[in-house]
Amino acid sequence: MAMNENFPGFSLDGGGKMKQKSFALHPLHEAAMRLADLGLSRSRPRNKTKDLIGILLCHGARAWRYSQPEAHIHLHITAPTGRAPIMMRLR
Repeated sequence: MAMNENFPGFSLDGGGKMKQKSFALHPLHEAAMRLADLGLSRSRPRNKTKDLIGILLCHGARAWRYSQPEAHIHLHITAPTGRAPIMMRLR
């Protein structure tokens, strides 16, 4: 029996089922899934709803990232061969 160490009552074989179905979903994602499950009469509503919520989540994450202060990184890395052990590109 495979067990999830983070959730002791949950097993992969279905022996111990959790009471709450969507325990780790983002609230907007959960709302999108509920709207998609309604099955609106338009063509492919589930995909449109998922796309809309995905766009909103990406926009929110991007806005949060750009509102953060600029970070400065200073690394000292040496290798015995003289080559740079790390290649890094930051924008």
